[in-house]
Amino acid sequence: MIDTPFSISPDPNALYLTPAIRSALHRTKYTIDHRQGLAALLGDVGLGKSTILRYLHAHYSAREDTVSRLVPNPQWPSRYAMAKALCQEFGLLEPKRSLVAQQQAFERFLTEQFKAGKNVVLFLDEAQSLAADHLELIRTMLNFETDKEKLLQLVLAGQLDLRDRLLLPKHKALFSRIFAPTLLNPLLYDEMVGMLKARCDLAEIAFPFAEEALHKIHDFAGGIPRAVLKTCELSYSLMKELGLAILDGGIVTAVIQEGRLVEPAEAVA
Repeated sequence: MIDTPFSISPDPNALYLTPAIRSALHRTKYTIDHRQGLAALLGDVGLGKSTILRYLHAHYSAREDTVSRLVPNPQWPSRYAMAKALCQEFGLLEPKRSLVAQQQAFERFLTEQFKAGKNVVLFLDEAQSLAADHLELIRTMLNFETDKEKLLQLVLAGQLDLRDRLLLPKHKALFSRIFAPTLLNPLLYDEMVGMLKARCDLAEIAFPFAEEALHKIHDFAGGIPRAVLKTCELSYSLMKELGLAILDGGIVTAVIQEGRLVEPAEAVA
């Protein structure tokens, strides 16, 4: 039995597949499988981008025809440092003396993998932290291609300010290369309930929520999965502490009013 059934950790095994998430997965997988180069998962904080990215990475890591790497926090001081770090991610451990030489080494690696029948996939989480130089390097790497197919498949997951930056004129060339952009939205009420039932099934516990509690949770969290799960985890632990079997609206109200949670906008930061 899981002690924390409503954990906010990005566990791909706990990903609840709403119709919107199924669509996001389909669009991203299509981009990768058909070697279209670049996909993007965009959305506000707490909407599950990291979990979706890990779900996809787990899927492709298990495939023999794919070489998949996930970078959870892409922060580098320069374009050259980024190129060198990405080469090391894929096992190219000998650094080159210049950015051009490092890019050439990476392109040779991608070409070798293509000839061996392998698709190379790179997932970059927290992509809103990428500087303009990093985005330019990504644009350059997307030029590594055959006559018909991209040699590297990239998936960016980032907050909405990444979308805003990509829409700027200086990044127009990169934005135009996004084959499948996906904008994530908060959960509807029924989707939230479905997610919580799935979490309870995974943890092998009875579904404890009274209907009033569910409405209070959705209203407070605004359908943002991370905020929903934080509220549920604290409410569930209080219910257990009180020796109760039903999580009612009073418990949720107490959790919010007693200062166990800050305001939703801060809670999901």
